[in-house]
Amino acid sequence: MATTLELLREGRRSEIWSKYCGFIDLSIKQFMEIQKRLLLEQIDLLSKCELGRALMGAEAPASVEEFRATAPLTHYEDYVPYLLEKREDVLPVKPYWWLHTSGRSGEYEYKWVPYSDDMVQKLAECSMAGLIFASCSQRGQFVFDEGDSMLFALAPHPYISGAAVTALAREFNFTFLPPMEEAVKMDFQERIREGFRLALESGLDEFNGVASVLARIGDQFVQGSGSVKPSPYLLRPRVAARLLRALVRCWLDGRRKLLPKDLWDVKCIGVGGTDTRLFKDQILKYWGRVPAESYACTEAGFLAVQLWNTKGLTFYPDCNFLEFIPEEELARSAADAGYVPKTVLLDEVEPGKRYEVTVTNLRGGAMVRYRVGDIIEITALEDTELGVRLPQMVFYSRINDIIDIAGIARLTEQTIWRAIADSGYSYTDWVARKEYEDSQVLLHVYVEPKGSVDTADLRERVHRNLQKLSRDYADLESIWHMDALRVTLLPAGAYQRYYEARQREGADLAHLKPPHMSPSDRALSQLLGREGQ
Repeated sequence: MATTLELLREGRRSEIWSKYCGFIDLSIKQFMEIQKRLLLEQIDLLSKCELGRALMGAEAPASVEEFRATAPLTHYEDYVPYLLEKREDVLPVKPYWWLHTSGRSGEYEYKWVPYSDDMVQKLAECSMAGLIFASCSQRGQFVFDEGDSMLFALAPHPYISGAAVTALAREFNFTFLPPMEEAVKMDFQERIREGFRLALESGLDEFNGVASVLARIGDQFVQGSGSVKPSPYLLRPRVAARLLRALVRCWLDGRRKLLPKDLWDVKCIGVGGTDTRLFKDQILKYWGRVPAESYACTEAGFLAVQLWNTKGLTFYPDCNFLEFIPEEELARSAADAGYVPKTVLLDEVEPGKRYEVTVTNLRGGAMVRYRVGDIIEITALEDTELGVRLPQMVFYSRINDIIDIAGIARLTEQTIWRAIADSGYSYTDWVARKEYEDSQVLLHVYVEPKGSVDTADLRERVHRNLQKLSRDYADLESIWHMDALRVTLLPAGAYQRYYEARQREGADLAHLKPPHMSPSDRALSQLLGREGQ
């Protein structure tokens, strides 16, 4: 079979599209046939290893139905005796890589997850698919050329984001700025500064990374930290020409400050992260292009991808066997600790309903009916605009990212974020927690403002916005007479100091900032400047 570069050099761009993106032409029946066939292959592999027998029992399930009826739903704690020590002897396939994500505070530093060679290959192919969808405007397009440049703005291997880019090198010869072997030796700020410096001469064609990081890079660029200090480098012809063109663009747009879009016309922006939708407008403003989202996690690799109309996301058929726990089943299991929630498959989901994602790794992976901890919403059973006959989804929240106020109002990250963003005040970032004041439960929002802010006025605006966005929140006051919102301003520079502290601790890019929802006591103390007091 011809490689991607061979197809490109022969002008067979439509075949490259088919290779990576052809799965969107599947029917739901064809999708499920692939799912079930690969699951049976995976069950066979699992039945021959210690980990598989520990999770499924000594007698291997003979069918998909039996597997779902007998194999338990799992959490990472079920794998700790096997994966924390990287025990390859207990696995279905010898790993090619061990990847990790953050662990549980006070118990283990990382969650280690094995990836077979076949899983790494799918990681590479899905990375390529995501970039193609982010760059194209119609079916069959492939806009990349050999040596196209990409800013290296990711956590290094063995984090999933860096691993995906490392795997991507199997598929296409992108030029990374700075070069990957140099970038991994630099801290994040140094890496971005050097990447920008190189991009002034070479250009910048693609961005692939975490949405919140890309938005932050744009912020820093505007504030001046993304600029290049005066040097002979700026006198190089291509650099000088790029800067002159950018200044003209900025002037014609009536702005005083350069934006990244003035300097570079990127072909695509592929992003990930559970807060992607929160930063889309900001990324468009800075970079001049709407980002396209991929949905992934360390324990599962890539799960779904957004197509070129940047609406819902479409699931990949051959990375994981997918099951979904309906929201009503989650509520029942929350009320009864002994209740085992039932799952549905992708051909059984319903539009407008929310589900927790559960995965079984295919292609020799280790995770079996693993509860990812994400809630997704099915927005439609197909994308009629693009002619895709597969269910469409959006990320809704992490299971622990919903703040429940007195069992009356359930507020998501996006609801709170929109209420703050629509307040009219400029801010750096925010966190929110459920707290208690005497016997009353509260939503406490902590905001780092930009400039002068009247705390009482900000609180009132956020309160009114929440009432508009959530009828249940409005009921807290109108029916239950509860004053449930508190707002506290964080000191200037709180987030910058937090970023710097996390960098010194060696945190990956995805964990340089605290979660918006329910941050730990330590994280909140750091933001408030109280740690160590």
